[in-house]
Amino acid sequence: MTFDTFAALGCTEPFLSALARRGFTTPTPVQAESFQPGLEGRDLLVQSRTGSGKTLAFGLPLMHRLSEDKRPQAIILTPTRELAQQVGEELMSVMPRLEIALLVGGLGYAPQLKALKYGARVVVGTPGRVQDHLDRGTLDLSGVAMVVLDECDEMLNMGFLEDVEKILSGVPPGPQTFLFSATLPAPIASLAKRFLKNPHRINHSQVEGTSQHADIEHTPCLVADHLHTKALVNFLLADDPSSALIFTKMKVTTETVAQSLRDAGLSADCLHGDLSQQSRNRIMGLFKEGKLRYLVATDVAARGIDVEAMPLVVHMGIPTQMESYIHRSGRTGRAGAKGASLALVNFKESRILLAWSRRGGLKLDWRALPTQAEIRETRARKLAERIAGVEAPQFLETAGRLLAERDAPSLVAALLSMVVGTAQDGYDIPDSPKQEYSAEKRPFKPRPGEKAGWTPGQKPPFRREDRPARPWVDKPKKAFEPAKKRWDAAPAAPKKRGQD
Repeated sequence: MTFDTFAALGCTEPFLSALARRGFTTPTPVQAESFQPGLEGRDLLVQSRTGSGKTLAFGLPLMHRLSEDKRPQAIILTPTRELAQQVGEELMSVMPRLEIALLVGGLGYAPQLKALKYGARVVVGTPGRVQDHLDRGTLDLSGVAMVVLDECDEMLNMGFLEDVEKILSGVPPGPQTFLFSATLPAPIASLAKRFLKNPHRINHSQVEGTSQHADIEHTPCLVADHLHTKALVNFLLADDPSSALIFTKMKVTTETVAQSLRDAGLSADCLHGDLSQQSRNRIMGLFKEGKLRYLVATDVAARGIDVEAMPLVVHMGIPTQMESYIHRSGRTGRAGAKGASLALVNFKESRILLAWSRRGGLKLDWRALPTQAEIRETRARKLAERIAGVEAPQFLETAGRLLAERDAPSLVAALLSMVVGTAQDGYDIPDSPKQEYSAEKRPFKPRPGEKAGWTPGQKPPFRREDRPARPWVDKPKKAFEPAKKRWDAAPAAPKKRGQD
C-alpha cells in the first residue's frame, strides 16, 4: 500500500502543518514503511542509505509517542557530533517546543546539565558523552522507553559499539528500539538480535543503491597521487560549482588542500576531528549559508553534513569500502536534484572503482584534466554570457571618449584585465606518460661525454681481445692446489708427565 501524503500515513497536527511549512508533503519510501509499525510500538530494523529521509522515519513515530512527562523518554545515539546536531535540528523543525538535551563532546557541560535538569524529553548524543553523563550520575535512563541507533555501522567502524551496548544495558527492559544502518555486518546483526524483539525489517539499501544514484553523474579522473591537489584546483576553476564537499583520507591533508584552494583564490576551509566544537560549528554555519563555497573534510567529520542542492562531491582518492563511496556520493543528487561525484584516482584505484561500478550498477563517465587554455576559455565564455544582456546607457559617453583615445580591442583587453584581475588559470599538469610497446629496440644514444655505443642486436664495433692490457687484473692464474688440512697429518704422540 502506498501513501501519497503524510495525512494519509496517519500523521496528525501540529506535525502536518510543520511538515507543510518545510515543503514536505509526500513521505519517502522509508518514512512510509516505518511510520505505522513505529507508531504501534514495534521495533524497527532498517537498512537505508544516507539522504533517504531516515531522521523523520524514526522521528515522526517517536514524537507521536512522547508523553508530557518531564524526563528523558527517548535516547538517540549517533556516531558524530554533527549528525547529532542535525538530528536535533530536524526534530525541532517539526516540533519546535520539543525539549532536547544535546549530549556531545566538544561542548561545555553547563547547557547539557541545564537541559537535563529542566526535563528534556529526548536525549540526542554521541556514545562517549552519553556514557560520561551516566558515569557522572547526571543522566537518568529509568524513564526511557524508546531507543534509536542511527548509522549503527558507522558507530561500529569508529569503535563505539562497546559503549552502545553498555548504554543499552542501562535502559529499562523492553524499550522500543529503532536500529538504522546502511549495512548489517556480523557485530551489528548480533547487536540487533540481542536488543531488538521481533523487529519489523525494512531494506531499501539495494533499491536505493541504484535509484538514489540515478541523479548523480559519476565522473572519475585518472591522475597521479602527488597531482591530486593541482587537479582539484583545475576542476574547480573550470567547472566553477556553487559549492562542493571534498573528501580526503587524513586530517592533515584537509588543511593542506584547503590552503591550496585559498592560494588559488577559492573560498575554502577544512573540517576534521581535531578542531574545537566552536570552530566546527562556525565553519559548518558558513558552509550551509553559502558564505563558504568549498569544504574539505574527512569521512568521519563529514557525517551529518546535509546541505540542500549540493552540486558536487569530490573524492581525493576512493575509500576502502564501496559503501563509504556510496555514502560520500549520496551527499549530492538529493530530492531529485542533479549532482556530480568526481573521483581523483590513481591507476590501482581506477581498477577498484571499475569493479564497484559493475557491482553497484554505477555508470562511470571518465574525464580528462582541464588545461589552462580550457580554464581561460570557460572563464571568457561565462563572462560573455554575463554581459550579453547588460545595458548601461549611463556609461555610453565615457565609452565614446575612451574609444576615441584607444582602439577597441586593446581597450576591451585592458578592461577585462581589470575585471578578471589576477584570477589564476590553474596549473600546467603534464599528461601521464604513455608506455611505448615496440618490437624494435631503440638505438643507443650516448650522453654528453660518453663513448658511442651500438644498437642492441648488432655486432659490437670492437672485440674483447682488442682492449688494452690490464696487468693488474690480467695476471696468469696458477693451478689450483687444495690446502693440506691439519687433520690429514698423523697426530703426534702425547707426552708423558715428566718428559721434557
